Amino acid sequence: PKKWLPAAPGVCSLLCVCTLGWHDLDNTEYDCWPIKEPNDYNMISCGGLEMAWVQRPPEKVTDGEEFNVTYSVTASDSFYEYAVKNKIFQLSNASEAKRFCLEHECPANWNNANEDNCCVHHANIHSCPLALMRGGGICGPWIPDDGEIVTHTVSKAGKMSQLLWTSKVVLVHLGVTSVIAHVKVGQMHAALESKVLVVSAQVCGDDTCELEESCLTCPADCGACPMPTSIKVAIGLPVALFCSGFILTLVWLQYQKEKMFWDESWIINYNNIMFVLFCFYSDGRTVAVKHIQKKHFTLTKTIRKEVKEVRELDHPNLSKFIGGCIEVPFVSIITEYCPKESLADVLLNKDIPINWGFRLSFATDIARGMAYLHQHKMFHGRLHSRNCVIDDRWVCKISEMQLLFHEQEQADSVKLDVMWRPSLPKLKAGKPDSDCPDPDDYCELIKRCWNHNVTTRPTFEQVKKILDKMNPHKVSPVDMMMNLMEKYSKHLETIVAERTQDLLQEKQTTDRLLYSMLPKPVADDLRQGRTAEAQSYSNATVYFSDIVGFTQLSCSSTPHQVVDFLNKLYTTFDDIIDNYDVYKVETIGDAYMVVSGVPKENGINHAGEIASMALDLVSICHAFKIPHKPTTQLKIRAGIHSGPVVAGVVGTKMPRYCLFGDTVNTASRMESTSEDLKIQCSGSTADLLHTLGGYVLMSRGSLYVKVGWAIHCLYSN
Repeated sequence: PKKWLPAAPGVCSLLCVCTLGWHDLDNTEYDCWPIKEPNDYNMISCGGLEMAWVQRPPEKVTDGEEFNVTYSVTASDSFYEYAVKNKIFQLSNASEAKRFCLEHECPANWNNANEDNCCVHHANIHSCPLALMRGGGICGPWIPDDGEIVTHTVSKAGKMSQLLWTSKVVLVHLGVTSVIAHVKVGQMHAALESKVLVVSAQVCGDDTCELEESCLTCPADCGACPMPTSIKVAIGLPVALFCSGFILTLVWLQYQKEKMFWDESWIINYNNIMFVLFCFYSDGRTVAVKHIQKKHFTLTKTIRKEVKEVRELDHPNLSKFIGGCIEVPFVSIITEYCPKESLADVLLNKDIPINWGFRLSFATDIARGMAYLHQHKMFHGRLHSRNCVIDDRWVCKISEMQLLFHEQEQADSVKLDVMWRPSLPKLKAGKPDSDCPDPDDYCELIKRCWNHNVTTRPTFEQVKKILDKMNPHKVSPVDMMMNLMEKYSKHLETIVAERTQDLLQEKQTTDRLLYSMLPKPVADDLRQGRTAEAQSYSNATVYFSDIVGFTQLSCSSTPHQVVDFLNKLYTTFDDIIDNYDVYKVETIGDAYMVVSGVPKENGINHAGEIASMALDLVSICHAFKIPHKPTTQLKIRAGIHSGPVVAGVVGTKMPRYCLFGDTVNTASRMESTSEDLKIQCSGSTADLLHTLGGYVLMSRGSLYVKVGWAIHCLYSN
């Protein structure tokens, strides 16, 4: 690919993938370029100038063949406006440009024509053989860097009103050639393109092998080319390798058969078998041992062949043959151990709730195993519920496949009447798993399998398909058990999730209660078993307030009324202080204590946080209604002081976060010496508030307090 090329207005630009011609970029046969340095990438809009083939070049010509082409060059009124605007004509307006192109006579000799004295001052045909294009450019009204333009026709010049232009063309380069009609109008190139296939003038098929013809270009005249040695090798080598591989594979398979035939790794020493209760172990594996009563035993080729065939059997519904003992009187067959014992044991065990889903699954397992045996040209001969065993995944497997080991046993077995059939039970259909899903079809299948005419009995493949249709669940017993376990597991997950959610809610409640009693960092330390050490803070602001006349108010109220009043008041205060960076230390009776800068330090902003909070608390008192005395105005007095404090947790049974130091005492004195609905602050707090700015303070003058002399300020509304 080259790059994105500009196209005419209203035409989508496409990515240039091939180098066949510029018109492939915008689905037109002509395009325009500036007169100076035209190239692959600077096409411009034709602005209303149009070119079209009237007599197109032929699609296919022979080299040296002469042909005529005719093309038209027309311009709309919009072209002259476009040409004047874009300096294609050095004229003042569109009308003058149109008159110049339609009426102005051009010089008689085209060599004297130029953009100043002729509208179409150059028109000719040239071609560009694509075989000469080496770098992948496009062929335009210029000679490309990677190719060459040939077949120039005689140039012409004329007025736009001429419309049709005709030239005689001869092409000599074989292959695809771009035939280009090229005109120059003012300061603009325009080119119209068409492709022509140039073929050799020599005729292939004239029974004469010309000098330039060969067996590759003209086998009809020069005959077929002999097959090169490289092609012979390329064809013969894979064939030889395939044949060699096929032969080696057959030899290897035959070797494996012979190797397995004479292999005696299946023979197990009886002394290596350890008997423990009902399980038998051989080489660390749990196995089942079937004793064969034989007085004499010889390992013949027939027995070897049968053992080899049984060892090759591999199916999930066949009990895997592991080996055998050939020592008389310990002749035994050793097979895969199935812990659920035989199918008869499972069906007759009333402690095992076997529903019809299990029964149909067992029947399907037997049909699959027998179908596999018959596909391998083997028969069982003694199939009954005692030699169908159940493994730990509740899969039914067929055991005791036909072996000459059993010849003596067969001879001693009790012969039954082949005409005898047991009576069928009465089955009923129903939705519960305890009922047969399709009793009529099930009984009919049993009767067909009992048919005395062997040819009319269904094959085990047919039995398997019929059972699949009957089974409403179409799942194995282990899958049914897994479904039950999954349901139980989901139920447990739901219960655990509910309990976990309850636990999380209780934890959140406990956390909220704990964080309301202690600062979060302190509470987290205590909960993780870390000792909360007392910490010193260089500067903090402490707030105290109490209710004016609380003693008289309590005397005239019941205890319940007092508790209800304080709860409502301090709940209101608690909601307000949540808006500030402060920590509520405690409430004792009517006293309310808050600190800022502890335990989270905040520079000098603690003074502003406490002052703004105190203003809100005093302000809310004007609107607060005492529940049992709505006409009584609630009044509090507040005091604040800034200075160093020490904070820590006191106690373990009911730990409390306490503040210590003169700052606390001074803040308490500021409250006790304050006035109704006013906030008294110390000089240190006043200095911080002046630094922060935005607060109006009124000096109260000198007061004597127990902690020392200080200048205090009284807030003024």
